[in-house]
Amino acid sequence: MKILIDTYGADKGERVLVDGAIIAKEKREFTPVFVGNKDKIEELIDGRIEDYEIIHTDEFISNDEDPARAIRRKKNASIVLAFEKSKEEGYDGVLSAGSTGALLAGGLFIAKRIKGIDRACLATSLPTLGETTLLMDTGANMDCKKEFLEEFGLMGKVYLENVLNIENPKIGLLNVGVEEHKGNKLAKETYALLKEANLNFVGNIEARDLFTGKVNVILADGFDGNIAIKTAEGIFSLMGKELKDVFYKSLSNKLAAGILKKDLKSMFNKFSADEVGGAPLLGVKSYAYKAHGNANEIAISNAILGLMDYINKNVIENIERELI
Repeated sequence: MKILIDTYGADKGERVLVDGAIIAKEKREFTPVFVGNKDKIEELIDGRIEDYEIIHTDEFISNDEDPARAIRRKKNASIVLAFEKSKEEGYDGVLSAGSTGALLAGGLFIAKRIKGIDRACLATSLPTLGETTLLMDTGANMDCKKEFLEEFGLMGKVYLENVLNIENPKIGLLNVGVEEHKGNKLAKETYALLKEANLNFVGNIEARDLFTGKVNVILADGFDGNIAIKTAEGIFSLMGKELKDVFYKSLSNKLAAGILKKDLKSMFNKFSADEVGGAPLLGVKSYAYKAHGNANEIAISNAILGLMDYINKNVIENIERELI
């Protein structure tokens, strides 16, 4: 398997992409295909692996650029070259920690949409008390129609059934209340559509239940989904800092922290974005995965492994069959 890795866009630079690929390669055999500056990448690899490829470019698309325009104008941008290469025989998937808009635009304009799907979306896996929960969308589509959200539900269903072996996953709609009449126009229209859809739709779900595992797929437009996930990330980060302050407050607290250290580490690892790694871009004809911009090498490693699972389960082909 060959995985195309866009080395531009991560907050911490190319190193986390290279180091993450090397860590992933220690766990599972594949060939990393780095897209970026050849000299910089070879310097970072420093002989640690032999089986790799480099597609050289100094051009990339930043978060400040209009994604659709940049994809068309910058033919040698790293994400453009990665998607173009992914269409060739023998290249299996694309990973990027760069601009979400550029990843989406590349998927739509270069890889193309799956027939029958109007919008691609990011499916972010949430750490929960129960079964896995996907939040869809988390930033690819700021404005949605009810039909888009129904498509997200279908793609989430196929992904969970095939990749995580969750049968007939429960679908919920992110809203301000659980009652059917609650919400804005989009929420009400989507609720009515989902009631009639061939999905296991269980109704509205409030943001307080993002991590309780009540449903397996939470549907939202990219605006609301992105706010929800980033609010949660901020709270987890704040909790970690507050707990650290408490444990260092006195000698007795330090002793208590020492006793609880193993359990606390296990708990925070469960809710760490590093463990999830990234999110699949569902709805396009190339296997693509989005890692967080501030990801470290562990998160990148887990994103690569998640992308390989996504590829191995033939999710795109299964979505296409579901739409027939």
